[in-house]
Amino acid sequence: MKNNMLDILLVDESSYIVFQVKNALANQGIKANIDTVETVEDATTYFMSKHPDFVITDLNLPDQSGIELMKAIRKEKGSSKLYVLTHFTIDAFRDMAILHGADSFLDKANDIDEKLPEMIKSFAA
Repeated sequence: MKNNMLDILLVDESSYIVFQVKNALANQGIKANIDTVETVEDATTYFMSKHPDFVITDLNLPDQSGIELMKAIRKEKGSSKLYVLTHFTIDAFRDMAILHGADSFLDKANDIDEKLPEMIKSFAA
């Protein structure tokens, strides 16, 4: 965490999900610089240059799977937290995400407003 402001990379092609996440964090008083990208390629480049505090990624991305992003950054992850935020919440996807370095696996339909901000707050405390 730099300057008491969290750096968050949000990887999702849905402008609605981007809005929801930004709104949920702001409503909980979380001070964060949230940058967004839509592809694994852009997310990997961003991560390698900035090493944000959090990467929040969907599994279904336009160029590749979010699993590929996890594989790409796993060795360089350091203290960055990696959260998967997806509609694909079956156990097989959860297990695969955890296997490839996800710190948490969240449901877009149920976890944006409360669980995601709570997890980020606990990290920042």
